[in-house]
Amino acid sequence: MITTQDAISSLRPGLEWSMSGNDVEGIIWHTENAEPLTMTEVTAEIKRLEKMEEDKIKADQAATTAAIAHARSLGFTDAMISVMYPNLGA
Repeated sequence: MITTQDAISSLRPGLEWSMSGNDVEGIIWHTENAEPLTMTEVTAEIKRLEKMEEDKIKADQAATTAAIAHARSLGFTDAMISVMYPNLGA
């Protein structure tokens, strides 16, 4: 799960800041000349980061499926695949 803090760090990498709770308007910037954020920006970034996570999970699942299919095409049985690559879940 992507947090408000994750989104802020993504939007303002390398800047030092602190906040109480999830109140974006109350961020205290410890780095000079930091541009403030709006809740709209942070919410959009949370959605973007969550989408990236979902896409990575889907890509990993697709790679696993492809690896299992490839091993099967080479004549490996599910038992052989699960011994060689227990994390694939054949």
